[in-house]
Amino acid sequence: MQIVALRPGPQVDEFYTEVLAPSFPREELCTLDQFRSTLDEEHTTWIAVDDGRVIGGLVGEWDVEVRVMLLAWLATRPGTRGGGIGGQLLDSALRSWRADYAPCLVLAEVEDPTKHAGSELTGDPAARLRFYQRRGARALDLPYFQASLGPGLPRVPDLLLMVLHADPQFHGSRPDTIDPGVLRRYLEIYQEECEGRIGTDDQAGQLWAALDAHPDGVPLVIH
Repeated sequence: MQIVALRPGPQVDEFYTEVLAPSFPREELCTLDQFRSTLDEEHTTWIAVDDGRVIGGLVGEWDVEVRVMLLAWLATRPGTRGGGIGGQLLDSALRSWRADYAPCLVLAEVEDPTKHAGSELTGDPAARLRFYQRRGARALDLPYFQASLGPGLPRVPDLLLMVLHADPQFHGSRPDTIDPGVLRRYLEIYQEECEGRIGTDDQAGQLWAALDAHPDGVPLVIH
């Protein structure tokens, strides 16, 4: 198995249609056309290839203004989950991102297993959370949701926003916290890009209020 950066070409469609699409509900995934158009030449999207076949991959979305990398999607081909492919992909990507984008904050959106049941198709949220926790990830103490990824698609509520890596410049003034100003600016940019505006509804308001409640740093917690 080789882990390589995904470049424009036939592997883009193979990765999307045979790995990502079967692994995520429609509301959690962009369209194939959107995926093609956002693929860049930087090392933010990685795939695992075995004998010429894409067997897994992950997608990072880099925001240069606030220096935040979001691990948007990580999946392996159906039937290969639990075989160690995802761990190798994530470990390789984190090494690359720390070196190429330092200083940076690396975040991931993970279903809260107390609120999401999962399925045979999308996997077990509890197992997924343990996967990230084994790599030192901790959740931010926020009522987090994924912004709508397109017209007619709902937001995805009850997610954990997890920190996979944080350069010291992103720490809050108290131990085991993250700077709320950086988080707020990043989430505002994210919502505006996805939904066309920064949310002012009750759901978004709860998120902003939680950030405002921790001026010295948003706590990192273990679920």
